Amino acid sequence: MKISKGIQARPVKACIYGVEGIGKSTFASKFPKPLFFDLDRGTARLDVDRVEGIYQWADFINDIKEFIETPDNPYDTIVIDTADAAARLCEKYVIATRANGKRSIENIPYGKGYKMLAEEFAVFLTWLEAAINSGFNVVILAHAIMKTVTKPDDMGAYDHWELKLPGNTSNKIGPLVKEWADLLLFADYKTVLVTDETNNKKKAKGGKRIMYTSHTPFADAKNRFGLPDQLPFDYSEIAKIIPSGMHKGMPKDPATDAFIDVDAKIKADKEKKKTAKKTTKKRQTKKVESEAVKELKKLMQADDIEDFRLMDALSIAGAYPKGTKLEDLPDAFIKTQLIEKWAGFKKFVTEHVPF
Repeated sequence: MKISKGIQARPVKACIYGVEGIGKSTFASKFPKPLFFDLDRGTARLDVDRVEGIYQWADFINDIKEFIETPDNPYDTIVIDTADAAARLCEKYVIATRANGKRSIENIPYGKGYKMLAEEFAVFLTWLEAAINSGFNVVILAHAIMKTVTKPDDMGAYDHWELKLPGNTSNKIGPLVKEWADLLLFADYKTVLVTDETNNKKKAKGGKRIMYTSHTPFADAKNRFGLPDQLPFDYSEIAKIIPSGMHKGMPKDPATDAFIDVDAKIKADKEKKKTAKKTTKKRQTKKVESEAVKELKKLMQADDIEDFRLMDALSIAGAYPKGTKLEDLPDAFIKTQLIEKWAGFKKFVTEHVPF
């Protein structure tokens, strides 16, 4: 049993969202040595380093993985600009690989589309967690949307700002991001009311940019650093809690050792979708194990690796979300990423899921 005491220094997981044009990207550019993943193409007027030309979910995940694994990395912070755009890439991937011919996430029956979307987005957050554990700050930028909230135990309804991310009642991306973050900031304009001496009426004058750091009835926010509930929307207000250079000499997260070829995974998922579509009309009364699954289970039995350990290892590697069953893996993925690479994968399992 390994016990540690006291406060531990670690990189910061931040999510910054707010109204349009308030300066979220500019704020994020003040973080230590940032590299922007410019999915929204909104940093053209900022003097920042950026990764451009990301149009596919696989490319996005591969670029993050490459960033973490870069020797002598000159950057201290990853900035995802924005979560909204990342969710759109993720949605396209889910439709292309798991929707069985449906053209929209909403057309997938019983709300399963949003469940698939949340599962795939959770894999993305696994890679961001790997970046944190390897010593890099991570900042997710997002847009805000106002929704009307009605609670059974409250009198009436009220407006509430939240992350503008897709989802349905039971499966939403927004709560995943909020739970992941150490620092969730909502940026808004605070309107100042003054009295007109000529007619004694109130009127709005200007608007200060502020950020909320703690939850309020009208906006989601939180922090784990003891910040005041409201602060001016200026990076200098939080600069003291943001570390820099922590990745230098820091051991990498286990996920960065992942052997998974993301392009091969996506190709395998697409092949499985096509096969599932063909066999839908001829449903089998009993599910028969494929030859790939049988061969994999022989290897697992020989090396005393249980199903749950194998699937936990795939979850750590950011390949498939926790809860995925071995029988649900595409045969092409099993053959190319597990069976053909068994020696390396067995080592990965024994190191990261020892029992």
